[in-house]
Formats: sequence, structure tokens, C-alpha cells
Amino acid sequence: MHFAVHFPKHLRLWATIISIGVTGAPGHSGPDLSNTILILEERFEQGLNRFDGVKGLWSTLPRNGRLMTNAAEAVFLDHGVLEGDADDALPVLHAPTKDGLHLRSARLPAVTQEAVHDYMHRTGQGKQAQRVRYASAEITTSQTWAQTYGYFEIVARFPRGKGRWPAFWLTHAGLGWPPEIDVVEAYGAGLDQPTPKDNTFNTAVFFDARDRNMEETHEVNITNPFAEQLKNAVPKSKERGNTTVYNFWRLVDAQGEFKANIYDDFHTYAVMWSPESIVFYFGKDRDSLREVYRTPTPDDVHDPMFLIANDQFTARGGFWSPRPNAIDRVLDPQNAFVVQSVVVRALSPETKISLADGASAFDHRSTEVFDTLGDDYIAPGDGFDVVHLTGGRDQIGLTRSRFNKVISGFGPDDIVTLEGYPFASSASAMKRLTQVGPDVWLPTGADPGDPHTVIFKETTVEAFSPHQFDVKWPVPLDHWRVNALKPSAALSDTDDDGVLNSDGPEAWYTDDGAPVRMVGTAGSDRYFVTHPETVIDEPVDGGVDEIISRIDMVVPANIERAIAQAQGITLTARPEGSRLETTVKNVTLEGSVGNDLFVLPQDLANVRVRIDLPSAQDQLRGFGPNHSLLFSDALNATRADWRFRDVPEGTQIIFSDEDSLLVEGIGQEALRQMIGLS
Repeated sequence: MHFAVHFPKHLRLWATIISIGVTGAPGHSGPDLSNTILILEERFEQGLNRFDGVKGLWSTLPRNGRLMTNAAEAVFLDHGVLEGDADDALPVLHAPTKDGLHLRSARLPAVTQEAVHDYMHRTGQGKQAQRVRYASAEITTSQTWAQTYGYFEIVARFPRGKGRWPAFWLTHAGLGWPPEIDVVEAYGAGLDQPTPKDNTFNTAVFFDARDRNMEETHEVNITNPFAEQLKNAVPKSKERGNTTVYNFWRLVDAQGEFKANIYDDFHTYAVMWSPESIVFYFGKDRDSLREVYRTPTPDDVHDPMFLIANDQFTARGGFWSPRPNAIDRVLDPQNAFVVQSVVVRALSPETKISLADGASAFDHRSTEVFDTLGDDYIAPGDGFDVVHLTGGRDQIGLTRSRFNKVISGFGPDDIVTLEGYPFASSASAMKRLTQVGPDVWLPTGADPGDPHTVIFKETTVEAFSPHQFDVKWPVPLDHWRVNALKPSAALSDTDDDGVLNSDGPEAWYTDDGAPVRMVGTAGSDRYFVTHPETVIDEPVDGGVDEIISRIDMVVPANIERAIAQAQGITLTARPEGSRLETTVKNVTLEGSVGNDLFVLPQDLANVRVRIDLPSAQDQLRGFGPNHSLLFSDALNATRADWRFRDVPEGTQIIFSDEDSLLVEGIGQEALRQMIGLS
């Protein structure tokens, strides 16, 4: 349930008054972690485990390909972005040490500054480029982990000096901003004389009226009944572009309230985010954590968020600009934002499912699933799911969604089926396995938001074998939508030579209504086809590829996904099996001899799915009253022999020992009626 405190106007003042000095005052007890699951405890003892697009944990750059911070003269940067001398000259910004990970800011050497300016011109940031003179460090889980609710903690020591602005915060895993939760946002202490910001830090919650679809459905006319002062009960508001952004916040005086020096000593900063409230904590360590601020959870803050720890540096003028003769001291490499550890815990799902009680694990809510001692098939839905395995030869059926999965007890005899993931083979899955503390992560990146990862608890990468991964009906990540380094439009045959080739690792082609030969790459390619004589030459090991068709077509070899985009056409699967989808009504999706998946939007009418023998093991998703399921004459002739079986995902029609169709989300009786067998 999404909860926010909405008081009538005549009650808001009273609700605020009764809370003063009670719930939100410093000194209250620390967080209750009893109903949480450990996701991450990172101490950087093995260095910084960078995500490289395939494996790893931490990203060090913004996810849209642009170089940016909130400061006009600085950008987030890391080695490997630039090339040659420019990269070699870049100072180390991410430095693992025995004290923790040092996140630094630095002045850009001339050769690096020039390369940064060139890079920013290529990504459409030319107007900002000439002002950039500094670089800062950040680490994020934008490509590996996001969650809704939970406990987030950092143990850190902050740098000194005006201009330094370190933070640990959460932000929206989908596209767009806000929401945001600032666990801690600190200011560097004055070097030679104190500033009003010394030994203080902010906590805050940002929100607006827009939902994931950018429609204004969220309530923002709320107050904070936990506020200590009347002036903080009503959120601040500020116009940002075409929306109004609101925030609840509190400035914590660490020295005055806790006798703490946040620059000389490590301290623990944490937040507990729940459906009802967001509670901030501060202390010397976890045992001494005390509540420092609390807000209700606004409507906008109920979606997954990923975490960020970053240093920032600004020299743009105004109150927080350092004196020019102090910049070298402020940017001294030893004057770093030092992160000793980061901890993430998820709330245990409220829905508990025990297979020993005869329950089905297929549930679209977030669930915690317990197996039996025998052989189980477990197919959780698309929520945040935690699966416990204790015995037998188990098979876990996962479909990629915007919520992550956690599996404990996964052994050498167990198998996980991965459907809709951005790789086409078990070998590709193996390459992604990443050791994160005592656990193994299978990261699959963001698409371009909402990163998805499967965590296998208490195991090692070496314990896995390719046979444990059954990869089906993959879907490529949408690299093209927001990445500034990618083309913003498909490549066409502008030189009229009849051939399209890509210079990059991936390709996005269109035939523009004329016959061309499209040559694929070793990466994931996208083909837009409108002419029947267009030829696609896709290599065998060419990543996960998709075709968007406006003509009748048999899916070409080595293309995993096909999407119909014109009414009246028929898409036929390739013999090896295909994933067939449509974005328009009045189309036919036709299976072949391989394993095929048909994905139908329920709001599109007159979509037909045609099945023939042999059909292998097909699957149908989204089937409803607007759609038709057609069987060939040969298959209809065997109707008397068809068998129907309940499975976790829905109903399976068994045509023969080798051929079947699983219809998701529909029970036996309803399916019989829909296909005329009642």
C-alpha cells in the first residue's frame, strides 16, 4: 500500500504541533533490521569492482553517456573514458586504500581538459564544455541494483574545504527525476576559518506529482507530521523545467547535537525507507545510530531507486566557492571523501509462499518462496522475489523485469531458466557472474533504466556450470534510447550503394523503403525493414538482435526477436525458435518448428496466433478476448488427444510428447472456452 499523510487544512497545523519534539527529535533508537535481507556489504577490500557492461558491481559514470555533475565547472570522470595521453594524465579519482575507497576531485590537466571538451561536444554538451576545469569521482549501482524500500548505510569521512560537496543518496531507477532520497549531503569545512556549514549535513526527500509515465497522478499537497518545527512541516517547492519539485529536509548539526567531527572521524549515516515512512539515522557506528529525521513516504517515492556515493567540487562563485589560493589544498588527494563501507538491506517480502503447502510460486507481488525437499519447479512472478532452496533438483523460471531476484541454496543440480535477458547463451550468462562478498551476482544492466540482477546467496563463481543456465527468448537492452554516445536515428543507405555497414560495435539500420543488404555486427543489432527485397546478413554469434518489420516476413537466421509494426502483416518464426511481438492490431504471429514465444498487448484487437505441428515447446503471453488462437488443420485433427495441465504460469496444452503450448495467466476452464473446447 502506498501511504502518505494527507491532512485536511484545518487538521494540518494540529498534526504538526502534536509531533513537535516527539517522534522526530534526535536521540531516538536506531533502526530495526530484523525484517530485512542483506543485499550488499561492500568494504572495498578487493578494490573497486567496476561494472564493465558485462560483469562487475559499481558504475563510475552517469548512465546516459554524458559527463555531468551539479557543478558547472566539474564533471564525473574515470579512467577508460578518454584515450591516450588524455587518459594517462587524468589523476586517480577512485583510490582503494586500507581506510576505504577514496573518492576525489581534481584539476584537469590541459591535455585531459581538451579531451573532455571534445567528448562533451560529441554528446551534445558543447555549451557547457568550455567551463569544465575539474573532475570528481562517483560510484553508483545504476547498472546493477535498485530496490523499493529497505535499509541503506554508509560509513564515511568527509573532505574539508569550501567547494567540496560529498553525498550518499538514492535516485529513481527509471527514467526521469525525482524521486530522490538524500541519506547524507555534507559540506567541506572551512580550511582557515569556520563557515556556517561546518560539521553539518543535509537529509532530504524529493518528489513531484509525476508518475513513471510522466502523468501527474501523485498527491503532493502533504505535510510532515513528524517535523520538529512548524516551518519544516510543509515541503519546500521549486519549479524545475515543466514540473514543481517538492522536498522535505533537515539540516543536522553533527557537532552541536552529537559532539561529532565528520571530517576527522568516520561516522555512520543511514536511512530506513518503508511504504509508510523514511527515517534517517546518524551515529559513530551502527550500534550507536540515532534517529535524526523522519518524513512520510510521498506517493512519488514507491518505485525502485539505485544508490550513489559521489564527491562534487564547485568553483563557480558565490558563497561556496573556495578562494583561488586555497584550491590546491582543497583538492589535495589525501583530502578525500573516504567511503569505508556501504550496506544495503531489502525489506523481506510480506507474501510468504510454501510449496510444501501446495501453493503456487507464480505471484506478481513481491514474494518469499520456500521449496520442498523434492524436485521443484518454481516460477515467481515479476515482483522482488526471494527463493529459498533446500533440496532436490530444482528449476527456477525467471522472466526479466524491473525487480531483482535473490536465490539461496542454489546447488550444482539446480537450473535457472532466464527468459527475456540480454544474452542468448549459457556461456554469455557465465561471463557475467560476479563475486560480491559471499554472494554471486548475475548483473544484466539497465534498459536504459531499472537495472536487473539475480543474486545467488552464499556461493562462488567457480561453483557454477553452463548447464545450470537455460537461456530462452532473449531481449536486447535498448542502448539507443538515451545514450548520448549512440546514434539518435537509424543508419540508412545515404550513398545509394545498396549496403549498410556499421563502424561501431552495434548497428541500427533502416532500409527506408528501398532494398538494401544490412550487415550485422558482433553486438546487438536492430533492423527496421519495410521492403520485401531487403536482405539481412547477421553473424551467428552476433549478440541479441531484433527486427522491426512492416512487411510479411519469416524471421531471418540469427535474429532472436521480431516485432510487427504494420497492420495486416504476418510474422513467421525462424526454425530455431523466435520471440514474436506486435505493437499494432490486426496482425498474425505464426509459429514454426522451434520453441516460440508470442507476446501480445491485451489492448490490441484482432491479433492472431497460429500454431502448427510440429510446434515444439511454445509459450503465449498476454492472450485475451481481443485475440485469436488458430490451429492448423493437422493440429485440429488431433484435438481429441490434447491434454491440459495446470502449471505455475497458467495452463499448458499438450499436443504430443514433443509439442505443447503454455498459455500464461489463464486457467484450464477459461482457456477451453476461449478455444472452443468447453
